[in-house]
Amino acid sequence: MDSLDLGAFAPTCTRETWVKRQALMTKVRDFFVRRNALEVETPVLSAYGGTDPQLDYFEIEDPKRFMMTSPEFHMKRLLAAKFGDIFQITKSFRKDEFGGHHNNEFSMVEWYRVGMPQDKLMDEVEDLVSEIIGTKLNARRTRWIDAFKNYAGVNPFCEKLTDFADACRTREIPVPEKSETLSREDWWDYLMVFLVEPALASNGPEFILDYPPSQAALAQTYVDADGYTWARRFELFVNQVELCNGYTELTDAVEQRRRFNADLDIRRAMNKPLPPLDERFLAALESGMPACSGVALGLDRLFMLALGKEEIADVILFPSPIA
Repeated sequence: MDSLDLGAFAPTCTRETWVKRQALMTKVRDFFVRRNALEVETPVLSAYGGTDPQLDYFEIEDPKRFMMTSPEFHMKRLLAAKFGDIFQITKSFRKDEFGGHHNNEFSMVEWYRVGMPQDKLMDEVEDLVSEIIGTKLNARRTRWIDAFKNYAGVNPFCEKLTDFADACRTREIPVPEKSETLSREDWWDYLMVFLVEPALASNGPEFILDYPPSQAALAQTYVDADGYTWARRFELFVNQVELCNGYTELTDAVEQRRRFNADLDIRRAMNKPLPPLDERFLAALESGMPACSGVALGLDRLFMLALGKEEIADVILFPSPIA
């Protein structure tokens, strides 16, 4: 044993840190119990996978099953079955995601509030994060379009796509190779990563809300005074870390099926696997899922911030490369 390299088997998280993490996990669970949410437990293996073109999932054969990227569809089936306010602390799995703030297998808390408007759910997110990190968050709330104008210096709906390249040059970041082939949404993704998110990190905690409908296939939409259609979606950024993703949930089964099929068209064009539509989830919507808001929050990232760590590998025992 003396000749064995400790790095061959040792966890990346120390015992001291793990004890602190478990204490924080207890606080998370107590937060929801105090607020009268029912804890539930749903499968991590399902006959159906999500259609989101930006997410890749693990598959298991014979019988064919998908490892869940989120417990969302099962939890919404519970909402349709009149379970009321619910929360779940669970593992989720996403293929090809690993880095300082990513791991293929990760812990999240996801919860739904029946009849609660999105702004009140954002208040609750802020309360939870404040309690876990030990300081009042006081996050600003900025619309997605204003974040682009303020932090990237460009209107995301500009007439000429070359304006996006000009924004890169003005702020001295590289213009992507073959930029003339990029779609408007490709530019949105690029500028969000290289200009908007870094600016968010330097300006304190901030919610970004009201996203383009194409970036929120499970959210309700509305039309603003200028005639733009927006999805009722929000994300919270703290210290250059995206912590959560929330919606005013879509309850229209016909519209949801249309969006799923649109996602599949995009996946097909990207040569990605095409999962079967979750007909049980769609049946739940057809039965009358109540109006609600919901959010998923990454616990590994939250605990990383709360414990002053640089990477989530510091707060999980065996990240993907050594699992």
